[in-house]
Amino acid sequence: MVADPHRLRCAETWAGNDGTSSAVELPGLRVWVHSRPSGSSEAGGDVHYVSVCPSCIVSRIALADVSGHGHAVVTLSARLRELMQKYLTALEQTSLMRDLNEAAMTELDGVHYATMVAVGFHGRRGLLVMTNAGHPPAFWYRANRGEWGWFEPRGARMRPGINGTPLGLLPNASYDRIVVKPEPDDLIVLYSDGISEAINPAGRELGRNDFMTLARTMDPSSAETLGTQLIQAVTAFRGGQTQEDDETIIVLQRLQIDRP
Repeated sequence: MVADPHRLRCAETWAGNDGTSSAVELPGLRVWVHSRPSGSSEAGGDVHYVSVCPSCIVSRIALADVSGHGHAVVTLSARLRELMQKYLTALEQTSLMRDLNEAAMTELDGVHYATMVAVGFHGRRGLLVMTNAGHPPAFWYRANRGEWGWFEPRGARMRPGINGTPLGLLPNASYDRIVVKPEPDDLIVLYSDGISEAINPAGRELGRNDFMTLARTMDPSSAETLGTQLIQAVTAFRGGQTQEDDETIIVLQRLQIDRP
């Protein structure tokens, strides 16, 4: 029995970097989040944010992986929340990523950096915009085709500056966007490298391709079902090995009916 998710109100933001497994509902999207810091730390380097704009039209989901723990995580987490509030109504994420990169360059210690994937969703138009800053690539289940695939730009276009570089490494970095229109019941999976770099008792890394191969064997009927099964599969792959990095999985599900 799947519990009813928390429904975010207009202008509400939900955020965290502590251990959680929960679901939230946005206009046109259902979002399931699993986050677990590594070791004894109660708050790790993975940071997730979910927000809805004041008019309840534009939603945003972001997952950042900050190198290290402690002050660097706190600093970038606070800046990310501030900038997500600033750009709450903007579907386009170029300015958000640019400002975050500048903030990481100036406010971190020159050693830490962050990868990040951000998703903007327009509830009325059904458009989804994804921007990636050096983060592991998302993948997409297309329900009407029963097919899985990677979220990749169609034909890499050369642009000035560095594309897709992690936040805080290079000034004036630029970030490509991917715009799609998911169909009802489509699923999109975001994750941190603590998932794709899980190690089994033989010392083998799971890897991104094998992670998506696992997803192909799961039940894609809901965000919660798929996410829960993926976590169970990754835990089984580890075979009792200690979790060496923070792990986060976020599953987005396009709803059948947009709720006002």
